[in-house]
Amino acid sequence: MILWTILPFITVLSSIAQESNSMLFSFGVITDVQYVDAETAGTRHYRSSPAKLTAIVDSLNTQKVDFVIHLGDLIDRDFASFDPLVKILGNLTMPVHHVLGNHDFSVKQEQIKTVPDKLGMPSRYYAINHQGIRFIVLDGNELSIYGQKEGSKAHKKASNKLELLKSAGAKNAQAWNGGLSPKQIKWLKSQLDDASKKNEKVIVNCHFPLLPAGDAHNLWNDQEVKALLASYPNVLAWFNGHNHKGGYHQADGIHYVNFKGIVEKTDAPWAVVEVYADHLIINGHGTEPDRLLEQY
Repeated sequence: MILWTILPFITVLSSIAQESNSMLFSFGVITDVQYVDAETAGTRHYRSSPAKLTAIVDSLNTQKVDFVIHLGDLIDRDFASFDPLVKILGNLTMPVHHVLGNHDFSVKQEQIKTVPDKLGMPSRYYAINHQGIRFIVLDGNELSIYGQKEGSKAHKKASNKLELLKSAGAKNAQAWNGGLSPKQIKWLKSQLDDASKKNEKVIVNCHFPLLPAGDAHNLWNDQEVKALLASYPNVLAWFNGHNHKGGYHQADGIHYVNFKGIVEKTDAPWAVVEVYADHLIINGHGTEPDRLLEQY
């Protein structure tokens, strides 16, 4: 039986953690920087994102986390928008691991394939291991109409999938969402199987949420992926961005944490996640809340 609780004050979280066991390591989480040199649109303050990111990088360096995960949408649009942000992230004193978001592909057709290289990614989806935790990074844009070159087989498959979702009345049948291909789902299962054999716990990272069910921001094949994760008791959490409002849900003993978007007009949200043997602590900064994610 898994019980999850959320406590409001980090002082309480820290005291509980100390009574339990020592921290194994920590890592930073940021998402939806979504920069472009453009005027503010609604609540999105594009030009403020570099300054926000600079301040976050400075803070992360003082926190001495082991690495940082960016959950997608580093830019809003235009390939040139990557340059100032990549330069800022280069000031980190620890590695940064990128997840691809839908806006990261708001570039010219011929530039789509170069986005992962620009971010220094080993591939569009991959896994890393750190002190007994396997971090799986998924590409929720693989099956999408924007993340594949127009006229390609992959683009046609994505267009067909979108039309099927629309005909079924799915709320996530949006052109700015995407999904995992059957090939990537097979790869995900192989990663989960291998992690189980090696007694590794798993944190899955994707730009798109799986919960709440029926949400307009969800991954196209959200229920299929959710059912797969539910069959592995070593899966601790699913971390995502995309929905800038953020949120938290629990299902089948798994955390589903939606981190808030930096591009919004509010104080820049970001987090440091502390990893313990039997729980995670999310230390929120800006408008990102603190959370104790406890496993019994």
